[in-house]
Amino acid sequence: MTRHEMRECIFCLLFQNDFYATEEFGEQRDNFLGEKKMTDREREEILAKLERLIDCLPGIDEKISKYSKGWKIDRIAKAELAILRLASYEALYDDDVPVGVAVNEAVELAKQYGDDNGPSFVNGILGKIVNE
Repeated sequence: MTRHEMRECIFCLLFQNDFYATEEFGEQRDNFLGEKKMTDREREEILAKLERLIDCLPGIDEKISKYSKGWKIDRIAKAELAILRLASYEALYDDDVPVGVAVNEAVELAKQYGDDNGPSFVNGILGKIVNE
């Protein structure tokens, strides 16, 4: 599994996290990952990164809110929000991912999963977050 595919799995799981209660999410997460072809090591890496990311969500959401003027967190499209959260985590907390890679990957995910304005919205917010 490539880094991009792993990142896409984390994005999908983070997206799902907004729709399920904590106890339900574990089952949904396991079902989703069970359908993917990956090694045990890749699964463990995805789960560990997802857990660290979820732990950092309050601080990440605070930064997103700070720079998404006119857009409250609950008004941002769920796909773009999950992308922003993942990229913010990678740029700010994950030393293994260069900031430029985090932003570029986020824009690519927004092209694939977001609406027409998603890539520019994601790029604009992330630009402000990483330049803080």
